[in-house]
Amino acid sequence: MHRIPALLASSNEMATHDESPATMVSNYSSGTYRNHAEAARRLADDLFLDTEFPHRLFLPHNFTPSYNYPLVVWLHSGASSEMELDSVMESLSDQNYIAVAPRANIRSGTKQRLFQWGNSKSDFAFAEEAVCDCISSAIDLLPVQTDRVFLAGFGLGGTVAQWIGLQYSTMVAGVVSLSGAMPRLGGALSNWKSSRHLPVLFSHRLGSSLCSHSDLQNAMRFSHRAGLNYRFSTLWSEEDLFGEADELSTSMLAVANRFMMGIVTNSEISLEPESNRDHLVGPFGVN
Repeated sequence: MHRIPALLASSNEMATHDESPATMVSNYSSGTYRNHAEAARRLADDLFLDTEFPHRLFLPHNFTPSYNYPLVVWLHSGASSEMELDSVMESLSDQNYIAVAPRANIRSGTKQRLFQWGNSKSDFAFAEEAVCDCISSAIDLLPVQTDRVFLAGFGLGGTVAQWIGLQYSTMVAGVVSLSGAMPRLGGALSNWKSSRHLPVLFSHRLGSSLCSHSDLQNAMRFSHRAGLNYRFSTLWSEEDLFGEADELSTSMLAVANRFMMGIVTNSEISLEPESNRDHLVGPFGVN
């Protein structure tokens, strides 16, 4: 994976920081804040990764600089932005991971602060650069377990996560696609032989237009033919009857957490959804 050269911080920006980011991390203490969550959020807000791509950073509520955490790179939903990361991680796990969310490259409609991922080769190339740079920068600055890097996303963000994971399967520990169809762009399975070991969670909701039943069948058929390590999870709840099938929910994120923690701990963990505890995450697109 290659990195885009990071832009140098201006002298004004540098003047606002009394400490380097690395020193801020090593000197981190939650003692001056009301609780661990507030302290971790404040540190995440004050840190800046060495990347030119706009992004959001999330630190675990009981962040411990001496402990190496798995890293989740979150590819946000459509008509949203990297700012949805906090809501996602609060429901996924506020203790287990460091997370970073790069911003998509296409503005969504006329709303200037909402973005979406494209599905052309140039759009996917942009996503690759953003993800690679965020991973490299996070590893340089934060206590990241380098062999436990996960790509995850919702909707087209999940499709992009699959694309990047299948291209660079030796660089990531697993991929989580929530309501994201399998990539259709030519070359998606160009590295299929070297990608067979990569664990991929393909999760969708019944009735979803983001990832239809036909999309599910296609993913099952192609992954089987290529011998890919896909695991499938289908969620249904009464909320889907009221037009909520295209929304991200806590049950989907709970399955994603169990999938990733199974890889982190090298253990078998059930991926059965907990529909009785399901509710929506968000709203997104507010930042």
